[in-house]
This record gives sequence, structure tokens and C-alpha cells, in this order.
Amino acid sequence: MAQIIDGKAIAEKIKADLAQEIFTNFLRPSLAVLLIGNDPASKLYVSLKKKACQQVGINFHEYLLPENITAEKVLECINFLNNDETVDAILVQLPLPSHLDTNTIIQAIDPKKDVDGFHPENIKKILAGKNTFVPGLALGILKLIEASNVDLNNKSAVIVAKSDVFFQPLTKILADKNIKAKLIAPKDPNLAAISKRADILIVAVGHAFLIKEDMVKKDAIVIDVGTNKVGDAVVGDVDYSGVFEKVGHITPVPGGVGPMTVAMLLYNTVEFHKKYRK
Repeated sequence: MAQIIDGKAIAEKIKADLAQEIFTNFLRPSLAVLLIGNDPASKLYVSLKKKACQQVGINFHEYLLPENITAEKVLECINFLNNDETVDAILVQLPLPSHLDTNTIIQAIDPKKDVDGFHPENIKKILAGKNTFVPGLALGILKLIEASNVDLNNKSAVIVAKSDVFFQPLTKILADKNIKAKLIAPKDPNLAAISKRADILIVAVGHAFLIKEDMVKKDAIVIDVGTNKVGDAVVGDVDYSGVFEKVGHITPVPGGVGPMTVAMLLYNTVEFHKKYRK
């Protein structure tokens, strides 16, 4: 039977430590978030980030932009924030409306304020081992894996994801921990054969219950990044109840990766503040 990796509890501890650090050292970290359009999920995520910032003492600046805004106007807003010395970190909430090119928008952010770590310059530095900054998603996943208290040396990891861009930094971070990581697309015909050999299985697809019991290794660590709505329920990419008796450790959805990603966003905002402004 699996042990549940409680991301919410771990995240609360991280937030409490950040709040103490900010208060004790009189820090004034600041995060700016751009929300373009009216996507309900994006609105929810931004509201959770806003609440978390308020809890720990990070100044939160919310820029709500209309669905039909031009790319030029978005770039103007980002340029303004790049040059605002009181803003330590910038985040553009994804996904963007279809008429906006995500790469163009992300590349406009100053790499020193790119708190998500999606800027190509930051990804290049991470892969080359030249950047101490770790993107929040990757850092959150690593901390969840480490919370299992399993000896990770020489373990194998499989990351199932539709896009490898966001997960390249994670493969490097895992490699630094002597974990051999492999990226695989969810439509790969060999998905089941590959996933069930993984000591650590990380799934980020957006497909409810994609991973079944016969696709996981006994006693594996399973990190479920997926968030899907099925009726009134929020579920992950992994058939949680189906794999629970087989795997060793698993993150729940909700309450696993989500809270950790937000906590790591706050952590990186504070780190940017200390490194570049204070």
C-alpha cells in the first residue's frame, strides 16, 4: 500500500519559513502576474497565488488583460515590468489565448525576473549547469520525491509529458541527484512498457486516469502533475485508487504538486529579491 506524499503539508511548512524570513529580515519581495483572458482555471490559479503571496508577505501585482489584447500591448506591459525596479519576479499565466504566441511572450520577460524559468536563456543555463535558479515546478517535484525518504541513488525516472520544454530542467535536476531520467510522449506506443520499469514516474499530460495499475512498477514513487475535471471532481492523470495498493509513494490530486508549485513560486520570488534587489 502506498504512502501519500502530502504536498499541501510540505508547502505550508515552506510558506511558514518564508513568512518568518521576510518578517525577520524586513524584506519587500514583489511578484507581478499577467492574466490574459477569462479562462476559469487560470483565474483560479492566479487567485491561489495571490492568496499565498498575501499569507507570507510578498507584494502581489495583478495585471488583468482582455482576451482580445494585441501582442504589442502585452509586450508593452512586460517591458514596463522589466524596467520596474520594485518588481522582482514576473509570471505570465498560461495558457494564453490562441492568437498570442507563447514563446514570443515568454522570451520578452527579463531572464532575471522569469520566475517560472521558461525563458530559453534560463533553460539553457540550467541544462549547462550554470544557473543556481531552479524553476518552481521542477523544484517542487524534486522536493516531493525527496519527501519519500527513499534512497534515490541510481534510480530511474520516466517523465510522461506532451511538451518536453517545461520538463528539460527537471531531467537535469534529477541527473544531478544521480537519477537517470527519460522523457516520453503520452502517445508513444511503448508508453506502458517504459512506464512500468520506472522507479519514479512523473506524469503531466492533462488526461484523466491515463496511467493504470498495469503501467506502474511495484513500490514506485508516482508524482501526478495532472489536473482534470471529471464531473464535479478534480482528478489526476494517474488512476489513484487503481495504483494505490501497488506503488510505494504517491501524490494526491488535489493536494500534491499544485500546492508545492505555488510554494516554490514564492520561494523563487524571495530568492530573486535577495539576489538582485536587496
